[in-house]
Amino acid sequence: MSGRSRKAVGLYIHLPFCASRCAYCTFVTSTELALLPRTVAALCRELELLGRRSGRPLVALYLGGGTPSLVPEGLLGQVFQVLAHHFPLLPDAEVTLEANPDDVTQERADAWSRLGVNRVSVGVQAFCDPVLAMLNRRHTAVQAREAVELLQSAGFSVSVDLMLGLPGMSASDLQATVSEVLRLRPGHVSVYLLEMDKPHALGRLAARRPDLFPDADAAARQYLSAGRALVGAGYRHYEVSNFALPGRLARHNMRYWRRAPVLSAGPAAHGHSGRRRWAAPDELPAYLEAVESGRLPRAWSRGLDPREVLKESVMLGLRLARGVSEELVEACATEVPGFRDRLDDFRALGLDRRSGARVRLTPRGWLVSNELFAAIW
Repeated sequence: MSGRSRKAVGLYIHLPFCASRCAYCTFVTSTELALLPRTVAALCRELELLGRRSGRPLVALYLGGGTPSLVPEGLLGQVFQVLAHHFPLLPDAEVTLEANPDDVTQERADAWSRLGVNRVSVGVQAFCDPVLAMLNRRHTAVQAREAVELLQSAGFSVSVDLMLGLPGMSASDLQATVSEVLRLRPGHVSVYLLEMDKPHALGRLAARRPDLFPDADAAARQYLSAGRALVGAGYRHYEVSNFALPGRLARHNMRYWRRAPVLSAGPAAHGHSGRRRWAAPDELPAYLEAVESGRLPRAWSRGLDPREVLKESVMLGLRLARGVSEELVEACATEVPGFRDRLDDFRALGLDRRSGARVRLTPRGWLVSNELFAAIW
């Protein structure tokens, strides 16, 4: 069976380069921009190797990082040329590129459009300059607004990333940020709480200056307040951290939550298909050595057993507003007694709801969902 006639999949490509490292970042990134051409050449080689084994049409392509918007058109063009040969895009495929506001220009927007990008995810984080400075972001609130407006005018579907629980973010800062998002009205908004248990610069700052950061209850109030404003403006809160106008759900991300196949390429990239899970090496030298030696870069690859599939299905399903079937929850509770106990606690506290034979977490339930998921694993 030819690659073109096989079932369509998603593909995630990790481009790890950044001009500078943000204070909250724990992703696999590099500021050694001189390695960009060599890494793109290796990425193209990996895509060729992967295409010979499992080349399929793409229903969703996501270029993440790192900062894909830093990559020059010529290098991005090399990637898309290889993709066209091994992983042709379906006519209605969602093609997303992550961008920092300060990288967005009319020239770059035109280049991305020529390559086939039709959706841009903009890392805004906040429309407040003092907060952005604390995060070590390279853009201002004005630049963020102008970037979103330029991309919308250029015809892209736009997603905006926001962060909450940030140091120095007052109630008025939050209100100004949410108000600006509602004025711009992008099709999609992602709202993330700063994770203080991660090894980033802000975590070290919090150890020295906890007074700069909202406590857990205050951060939770920010999340619930932002969510109410977005839902009130017509956005659907369809996943823990994601809101969308009708027809604008992130199709690539939905493949993860629904456990649909997503192939992967690039250092640190994770992929899955059926019961198989795999990841490329985090370290750039190890990734380059593997690909340049003609091997698919794999730090690990393993299959899930049926019990793990069940637990994963429940965990990912409960991240979505549609929830999971009572039948699936009951099967998981039978396998994992601790999960049943924790779920009973959630129900008693009004953190989940049951309707139409489905179990769904409320927004307050999502806030503490890690406690529930920990009982599964």
